[in-house]
Amino acid sequence: MAEHFNIERLMDMSGRVDLSDIDWSEVPKHPMTPEAIRCLRYFLLTENSTFFYVKALMSTDAVYEEPEIAPFLCVWMYEEEFHGRAFRSFMEALGEPLSPTYRRDMFLSRSPGERLDEFGQNMLGKIFPDHWPAVHMTWGTIQEFTTYSAYQALIERIDHPILNKICQRIMKQELRHYAFYREHAKRRLQRDPMTRKVVSTALKLAWTPVGDGMCPKEEVVHAIRFLLDGVGSKSIARIEQKIRELPGLEWFDLFTKFAERHNIRQAPDAWFPRNFRAKSQSKVEAEPALFDAE
Repeated sequence: MAEHFNIERLMDMSGRVDLSDIDWSEVPKHPMTPEAIRCLRYFLLTENSTFFYVKALMSTDAVYEEPEIAPFLCVWMYEEEFHGRAFRSFMEALGEPLSPTYRRDMFLSRSPGERLDEFGQNMLGKIFPDHWPAVHMTWGTIQEFTTYSAYQALIERIDHPILNKICQRIMKQELRHYAFYREHAKRRLQRDPMTRKVVSTALKLAWTPVGDGMCPKEEVVHAIRFLLDGVGSKSIARIEQKIRELPGLEWFDLFTKFAERHNIRQAPDAWFPRNFRAKSQSKVEAEPALFDAE
């Protein structure tokens, strides 16, 4: 993924994920474990919480100072909304409909830490106006690459033909979102030591995996166990290695510490299709180009 981020190409290629050829009647024909369905519900909720984070980014001066940020946020929120809708359609076809008020319920039940973060971000953004946007950009880099990796895991660990098709299409968009955040994070972290210090301190004090705070802790733990196998897994190591490529973040090990703190271990084989682990061990991962043709 050596190609630099290009905002014009992002805008030209943006849009809702295409589901026009999906035969939803095929969804219930392929069995899924209860653990897989529980994980999909977590995906739906986290994809539909993007607008909460857009609010925080819109409160920073970077939105006005850097011309790429405002158009990106428009694309990001729009595309992520339709990722959530794709999962909602899949769950409904599976016979697992959600409450019409699920988004409101999620907002009202978010953790006290999430509520405190909203207040703290506004305050810290005013105290560190030159450095705080770098926190957002770095945070976004971590969360987007984690999400991209989680989609890879969904395909491998559930292997549902309709879900695979949906995930592959969403992944192309998630990879471009990650590219934007990484480019801006890198640019800001390279500027001065103070920015790197502020970002590192903020991450060490407050970072948790994507969805934590918006969803109950037990659901976060289940999703990480189902998708990434917890402590000592190659998937978590790969995510952390990617983040260590950013200036000043050579120390990053917060995902491992989160997994250790919550004693997240390898998921049981019964959660997955038969012979899943044997198949996954022989698979070689390859990252696509940032702007593959749709």
